Amino acid sequence: MKILLAEDEPDIQMITRMALEDAGCVVVAVSDGHAAIESAQLERFDVVLLDVMMPRVDGFTACAWLYANPQTRDLPVIFLTAKSQELEVQRGLAIGARGYIVKPFDVFSLVDRITAILRGRTA
Repeated sequence: MKILLAEDEPDIQMITRMALEDAGCVVVAVSDGHAAIESAQLERFDVVLLDVMMPRVDGFTACAWLYANPQTRDLPVIFLTAKSQELEVQRGLAIGARGYIVKPFDVFSLVDRITAILRGRTA
C-alpha cells in the first residue's frame, strides 16, 4: 500500500512512517496540507493520512480540496489527528473522509485500522 502521510510534528511523522514501513507500506511524508495536495496531484497513492492541525493548509481544507478536484476525488482520506471532539470527527467525515483515527494510536495496529476503514468496516 502506498500512503501519503501529512503530519507536521517531526517525531509523530517519524514514528508513524516507521510503523507503516515496517508493515510493508511505501510512505511519502509531508509536513502540511499544501504539500499533501501537491503530492496527491503528482503521485498515485492508495490512501492519504491527514493531520488536522497543520501549517499553511489545515487537514480539513486539504481534504475538501482533494475531494473537490476531479484528479484526486477518488483518493481515500483518513484523518490521523488529536482533534477528537465529536463535532470535529463529524466535520471530517462530512467533508468526505473515509475514517478518523485519534492520537495517540497504537502503531502496531495502525495498518490494520487503515485496512479496515478502507474495506468499509468500523475501526
